[in-house]
Amino acid sequence: MPESSPSPSRPPITDSPWFWLMLFCAACLVLLIVIWPKYRTRQRRLEMQYMAQEEILRRGAEGADAAPEVPTAPPAPGELIIEVWPLALLAAAGMIVAAVMLHRGRAKLLVPKDPPPPGETP
Repeated sequence: MPESSPSPSRPPITDSPWFWLMLFCAACLVLLIVIWPKYRTRQRRLEMQYMAQEEILRRGAEGADAAPEVPTAPPAPGELIIEVWPLALLAAAGMIVAAVMLHRGRAKLLVPKDPPPPGETP
């Protein structure tokens, strides 16, 4: 019975750092989606406190009776100074890059290497 050459075995996917980057970016996205509503509520309150404190300090510096020269309206309910979407965008980009690199790395393992020239032993 002739010996058949063993098929090249691929290492487990968990050996790739790209897999772990993709996994952690996906977990980051899930967590951001879960905390987003609570973050918006809390951040809105903090930003309103910040604006009120800035207004108090401005009036204190200009005098107690000073009216604002240009009245500043509070931001609309949907607007925040510090948003979460840049973090979500960064995590999504990291996940996409990691997935592409993982796919490329795994595809390279499937491509057979050039066979040795006839007469040479593998």
